[in-house]
Amino acid sequence: MNEFKVVQDKRLKFLESYHEYWTEHAFLTWQWWILVLATIFIWILWWKKVNKNQIQLILNYGLILAFISLLLDMVGQNYGLWAYPIRLYWAFIPPLVPFDMSFIPVIFMLIYQKYGQKWTYFLIAVSITSACISFLIEPLFKWMGIYVIYNWRSIYSFVIYIMLAFFVKTLVDFFNRKK
Repeated sequence: MNEFKVVQDKRLKFLESYHEYWTEHAFLTWQWWILVLATIFIWILWWKKVNKNQIQLILNYGLILAFISLLLDMVGQNYGLWAYPIRLYWAFIPPLVPFDMSFIPVIFMLIYQKYGQKWTYFLIAVSITSACISFLIEPLFKWMGIYVIYNWRSIYSFVIYIMLAFFVKTLVDFFNRKK
């Protein structure tokens, strides 16, 4: 148990250090404000566009997608594949809540709503969106200093977004048919 105490002490020291960094270098920066405003905007957009008659089905899709996205983000950060110097709140784990809990699920929920009935259209829409996120948005976040890549490539993100969207669609459609 003594070894665990050493690890816990190091963890607390790290959190204290990270809190200091966040307070001085991330909180209320222009990048931080972009994350705040984009998070609010994307949910307003979703509320205006979502089909209220299918809201339960669409939310099921989005919540499962968000949960898996959170898990993958935590794994990637814990293995040192990427990091987020700018976060909305210093203690958030996973770190980029706006991306995992807002951008990704909202965008893919809207695709699921519009193209979810036909696999071909869904594939095309998901592929185009995944390419935009992987090859435009993620590099933009890198340029803005929100996202830092250590041992990762955009093509990995592209494939994972497609696989994630397909897996969740298959799962939600399966359970929806069971009803």
